[in-house]
Amino acid sequence: MQEVGGKNFEECISQVPAFLDHVVANMHEMGYSTGRAYLDLEFDLPESYNALGSLFFINDVTLPRIRQYDFMAKQFVKLEKDFESYDRDLLKCRMLRKGKFPKDFWPTVKWGRKGYMHCRFRIDQTVFDFVNVHLFHDESNIALIHENPALYSENRKRALNFVLNELKRVNEDENHSHPLFVFGDLNFRLDLRSFLNRITDDTDLREDSTESPQSSVCSTDGCGDLLTASSARTNELKPLADFRRTVSAIEFRRSPDNFTSDIPTSCILRIEKNLFDYFNHKRLLNEWQGYLEDDREVHNFPCLRELSINFPPTYPWSENPDESESLMKTRAPAWCDRVLMNVRALEMVKHDKFAKYDSFGKDVCMGDHKPVMLSFNVIL
Repeated sequence: MQEVGGKNFEECISQVPAFLDHVVANMHEMGYSTGRAYLDLEFDLPESYNALGSLFFINDVTLPRIRQYDFMAKQFVKLEKDFESYDRDLLKCRMLRKGKFPKDFWPTVKWGRKGYMHCRFRIDQTVFDFVNVHLFHDESNIALIHENPALYSENRKRALNFVLNELKRVNEDENHSHPLFVFGDLNFRLDLRSFLNRITDDTDLREDSTESPQSSVCSTDGCGDLLTASSARTNELKPLADFRRTVSAIEFRRSPDNFTSDIPTSCILRIEKNLFDYFNHKRLLNEWQGYLEDDREVHNFPCLRELSINFPPTYPWSENPDESESLMKTRAPAWCDRVLMNVRALEMVKHDKFAKYDSFGKDVCMGDHKPVMLSFNVIL
């Protein structure tokens, strides 16, 4: 679970217990009467609050074979047949490790609730690590274009590597040879240059300035050298503060003769700090296979693997229940929500030819993200 209590957590967090009770009752009917829930609801402790939640349900038949790790005693312990929920003093919980990313990673950005939650179980003699992670988002479309296309992905890389290093620190097995699953809203985004080249082929680029009534226009082959186009005329990159002050919007327009002139043109794409308005958003949704190869951020983590993606982008979906099958015009579409694993876990998953990696809730409103799932059977 991510963002437990929702964006307006102070108002909505009281709804979490009833939701949990509903889930527990349904799982009990299916033979999963043993479970553990770890929910960070302590928003009044901002230094540690990360709004994450992890739920684990154990089938009655399998229960005798399962143990959970006590991180303080450094040993596996037997589970009682009942459901237990923890939502207070999680930093003192023996069966859980949780944390937020250090503030000095990126001092100029408000880190909010981003962090991780780690639990460990053993089935017979096989140990499993489950790490729920929430990495931070892209704050500004404009900053991505004019400062550094890897501005946010490099910091996500730093944060997730921090989590992986924390795992090494608490592991007796430094090589982490047992199965590891890392999942959650990793906020992975598309390679911007490649994606924009793909969807803005043969257009003119226009920038709107907050300080001048005139717009600058330059011709591009797709986005061409978009990420440096504004500075190409002076052969130097302006400071970020300068761009944020002067550039309020970027437009890709297609004119009849493809000339950079003041004649009326058709706007293909308009980008602002929090706007990504493509002329045909339905096309972006229906033709996602065409830009799946622009999803490359996962390659920043060579120690982690993933099953093939065969589902539409998980973000940014409309939060309006009447438009639940539409994308919002805030960010470029992306596969933000993922289930990653180490090589040992991948080998285990691939033994099941019916293993399934998919998103769900595609036809209902579930917020701006669609959840993902990984299901597989394992014989130990």
